[in-house]
This record gives sequence, C-alpha cells and structure tokens, in this order.
Amino acid sequence: MAIATLALVQFGGPGHARAQPAAPGAGVAAILDSLDRTGRMVLAASGVVVETWDYASDGERVEAIAVRPEAPGRHPGLLLIPGYQRTARDYLPLALRLARAGYACVAVSQRGFGRSTGAPDFVGPATMRAIDQGFSRLRAAGFVDSARVGVFGYSRGAIAASLLATRRPDIHAAVFGGGIYDMTSAYHEIESPVIRDNMSRESGDTTAAFAERSSLGHMEQLRCPVLILHGGRDANAPAEQARMLEARLDQLHKDYEIRIYEDRDHNLGMPTILEATLDFFDRRLKEAAAR
Repeated sequence: MAIATLALVQFGGPGHARAQPAAPGAGVAAILDSLDRTGRMVLAASGVVVETWDYASDGERVEAIAVRPEAPGRHPGLLLIPGYQRTARDYLPLALRLARAGYACVAVSQRGFGRSTGAPDFVGPATMRAIDQGFSRLRAAGFVDSARVGVFGYSRGAIAASLLATRRPDIHAAVFGGGIYDMTSAYHEIESPVIRDNMSRESGDTTAAFAERSSLGHMEQLRCPVLILHGGRDANAPAEQARMLEARLDQLHKDYEIRIYEDRDHNLGMPTILEATLDFFDRRLKEAAAR
C-alpha cells in the first residue's frame, strides 16, 4: 500500500586500536582526525562508538566506518550507501544521528570514491559485490540484531540499495532517496552530459549493462518494505524514476511508502532525509519487532 506525502515538508538544507575518548561536542572534522590516528573512538557525551571498518573485496579496499551505540546488546543495523563522489566519511553526521537514535550503522564508500579503490562501474557487478559483502559483515556483527537490518542509499547509493534489496531476503526495510531505477529511460531523460557520460562510460554502454543496473525489472524479488524519497524538480535523477517505481510496486502489491517533495531538487537536505528515514525505520524495524 502506498502512503503519499506531497510537498509537505519544508526544510533547508579496521582499526582495533585503543579507543580514544572524544571531547564533549567534538565536531565531525575532529572525529575524523582522531579516527585516522586511532581507528576507534568513543563519543562519551552521546554514547556512540565510531570505528574504521575497512575490508577487501575483489582485491580492492572498501572504505567503511561503523557508528553504533556504546550500550551493550544487539541493535537494529543499517547499511548506509552514499552516492556519486560521496563517501563513508561524508555520511558520518547522518550515521551519528542514527546511532544516537539506537541504530548500529556502517557507511561504505562505493568503488572508486573516497578511500575505496578500484574503478567505478556505475553500481555494476564489482560495486555490488563489495556492498553485498558489507551488508553481510554488518548483519554478522555482534552488536547487530540480525532480525532487524535495513539499508539506506541516496542518489547512486539508492541504485545500489534498490538492487541489494531485490537480491537479499534478509533485508528488513530499505530507504531509496533520489535514485534511478530504470537506466535506459533515465539516460534519455537526463539532460546533464556529465551524468550521461558517467552512465555510459562506467557501465560499458550496452543494453545488458543498463538492464543489470536497473532494479525496476527485479522488483518482484523485493521482500521488504520500502520508503521512496524524491524531489519533484530533480534534474539528476528525474522524479519520473520514483513514479515508475511506485507504479511497479503497486502492480506487484509490494509494501512501500513514497514521499515526493514537489518543490525540491536532487538535494532534499539532511533535516528532511533524517526525519523521513528515522520515522520509517522506527516503525519498520523497531516498532514492528516489538509487536
């Protein structure tokens, strides 16, 4: 069943070294600097642990950062997947907010971005193997409740999250923000020559390559509830992509919610994203498990 919210929200914009306690109110830059030096730190004021969680996939490094509640026990887990040129380090503010709300998060940089090595392949096989491996590591972590694990992706990250959600029945909730779900139609609709060049050059520009990266054709395999977030004026990933996904999920009688912010572009802003994402995961991972 779809729950539509149209233009209602208006907001702006492996290390294992000894833990390094952070000063109260430490900023993101200070946290990252300490993380680079020690590999693990505790933010005592907020009760959050931040750790480097890098791993290898296909012989390449995958940059990953784990951010979780310091409190003992198993917490609902979230894999966070940034988009084009965005990294696990960029997602630290989001992960901190989610960890303070009780979620154990792992943010991963896609292949070729940040400190992840290897050539970008526009969410192709190598990227998806790395992300799938990251999800498996998160789910198996001792601080994660494997019965309550979700995935969040934005922009190119939403492409990855949507593909992952159609391939893994052990994902229990997913959020896709500003994503492309049918590569062929998006390629013909996007005006930016830079984005179109990235799509064709990184993927190999074949019909099969585009189909492999298009989750729309695999949604019959989706097993978890989904929240779709999109800006109505998005030029990077046209809003028609969200509407096509909505129509397909309706056709398949899948459990989803959609929020299209008609006056917003590709960047919905952290307050909007966080509010919608927390509300969804709280209901679908926390409250559902309590019932």
